[in-house]
Amino acid sequence: MERFLITHSLLSSWQYMYDCWSGSEDDAAEEFVNTLKRTPKEQTPAMLNGIAFENEIYNAARGVVREPHEKWEHGIQKIVPIVKGAPFQVRLSRPLEIDGWSLLCYGILDALKAGTIYDVKFSSKSMGSVEAAGKYLDSSQHPMYFYLCPEAREFQYLLSDGEDLYIERYQREESRDVSEIIRQFLQSIESMGLADLYRAHWKSK
Repeated sequence: MERFLITHSLLSSWQYMYDCWSGSEDDAAEEFVNTLKRTPKEQTPAMLNGIAFENEIYNAARGVVREPHEKWEHGIQKIVPIVKGAPFQVRLSRPLEIDGWSLLCYGILDALKAGTIYDVKFSSKSMGSVEAAGKYLDSSQHPMYFYLCPEAREFQYLLSDGEDLYIERYQREESRDVSEIIRQFLQSIESMGLADLYRAHWKSK
């Protein structure tokens, strides 16, 4: 039986069609189709800032000699003690069978330490202007990563604007089972006539 890859980023693109701003539905649907096609996505300034911020944290936590960042150092130093000593960019995969589909769940954990998964998020907006509480409640990320890492008990989103830090915590027992989310995803692409597109581009090697 053929097996198909499934990731948080794929589920997130699908979820965005239903959570996007009013008037952005067509753009969100187009973005999801491009994700199904695995069309390379141009990195936005926000994405590049997020990558740069994470790399600064990893280097500082590893003790790499570096110059303090001119804009983000306060935020970096608030996160470093939390993740110091953790393995970074942990790649995990785990098979899953749902309704006749053979799937391989895959993800890259920013950091994993003592039963806690950490994910670093960078906001280009100041924390004072962001409604952060419950921001990731409906995200598929922590359910997916809990499935990938059975020994993890807690997931922490570490959200920073380079100055302040907001931590959003989820326990395994209070999180959705990722199989429920994936089942809804599979039923959705079947109803939209996109299942064959998924099969064509997401075969697991």
